[in-house]
Amino acid sequence: MKTRIKKLRLEKKLSQQALAKDLNLNQSTLSKIECGISTPDASLVCDLSRFFHVSTDYVLYLAEERLNADLLLANDKFHLKKYRNHMSMYQQLSPWQQRACDNFVQNMLGLDIQP
Repeated sequence: MKTRIKKLRLEKKLSQQALAKDLNLNQSTLSKIECGISTPDASLVCDLSRFFHVSTDYVLYLAEERLNADLLLANDKFHLKKYRNHMSMYQQLSPWQQRACDNFVQNMLGLDIQP
């Protein structure tokens, strides 16, 4: 079975050992998959898809697009829910706490703090 695992791994400048460690795999297992000696199971294909932020179809050469519309929509819904939760927490802060939070975030981003 032909996959894009090696191409995706090299794009991220990862060694087989580093990727295997991130995915809780044995490096030799990953090597066999990249060489076409072994086939990744469905769970690993899903893990790779999430790790590289591409569709499973892209990993398996079933599509040329890295992401499909359904995956983009699912990601958008996930992030929207997370952002709504953050906004809800922020709105519960006092004005002083909100300013402190704003200053913290600006500092983390290396931005000039506004008065």
